[in-house]
Amino acid sequence: MPESSIIRAISVIVVMLVVGFGWFPIGFSRLKKKGVEEEAARKQAKLDAKKYSILGAFFYMIFMLSLVRLFL
Repeated sequence: MPESSIIRAISVIVVMLVVGFGWFPIGFSRLKKKGVEEEAARKQAKLDAKKYSILGAFFYMIFMLSLVRLFL
């Protein structure tokens, strides 16, 4: 991982955005298939996307820390 904290922060934000924007359509389509109303499905998919975005960033940081440990 680069030494610059700005690059670290940007990489975490990019991971969060990719996971969040990637999960929203998946969650929305799953909820629509289950028969949930569109507005409720959109709201629930947005909450799920935020949750998985935070989890993705958490696992990304753990992965980067363990990867750095290998080379120290």
